Amino acid sequence: MIDTHHGWNLSFKPITIGFVLSVIITAALYRIVTHYHLSKMMMTEAVIALAVIQAVLQLIFFLHLGLESRPRWNTFMFLSMVFFIVVLIVGSIWIMWHLGYNTMPSMEQLQQM
Repeated sequence: MIDTHHGWNLSFKPITIGFVLSVIITAALYRIVTHYHLSKMMMTEAVIALAVIQAVLQLIFFLHLGLESRPRWNTFMFLSMVFFIVVLIVGSIWIMWHLGYNTMPSMEQLQQM
């Protein structure tokens, strides 16, 4: 993927490239959202797609994920962390939705009050 034999990890080149690409993506996201260039559904899809691209760029350029000679352990630990975070977030949203659904009075109960 990236040439590690020529000092890629030791120079400021990946940090500079990653920073410039992150600024460009952030500016594009800001422009899309504030100036309403797309419809609501397309805007949501564009924001999600650019956010995923920016996350991958930051993983590669700033955290150097996948640049080691044996990246299996680091990649496995990263994917495990992502799995646990997704479970935590989805589980929290699920619990909060059910709490809100079960504790909110229905329209019939509101009309009787």
